[in-house]
Amino acid sequence: MPIGARLQQLIDALDISVLEFARQLGEKRGEKVYHILHGRLKPRYETLQKILSAYPTVNADWLLRGEGLMFRTLPQTPLAAITLDDRLRNMEFLLFQLNERVALLQQTNDLLRQELEEVIGQKKVISLSYVSRRSDLSSES
Repeated sequence: MPIGARLQQLIDALDISVLEFARQLGEKRGEKVYHILHGRLKPRYETLQKILSAYPTVNADWLLRGEGLMFRTLPQTPLAAITLDDRLRNMEFLLFQLNERVALLQQTNDLLRQELEEVIGQKKVISLSYVSRRSDLSSES
């Protein structure tokens, strides 16, 4: 996985914006970080050092080579626990919404299938009626 993708994962895991991440590294704007994230720049050694200094729980092996876990230790602060609980609640809500949408799509699919079967049935009736009428016309001739 490219370093830009790892940095994006880190920013997502920290639940901060790219601009906030850049500011934690001493940058006034987030352009350099955006360029790294999109593969237009490779991070310099100094940038990697700043990341590891600003976020000491980040595993350097993961950051540099993609080996091991993202964090050396999981944060045990109450804020992290609240954030994790909030994330879990959000995920549960999103799963609930997704299940509701799937159920609605299933209902719509069932209705469409039923309408299609009715149209096919009507087509068969019309086709049989047409064949019967042609048969009647040819027998009259």
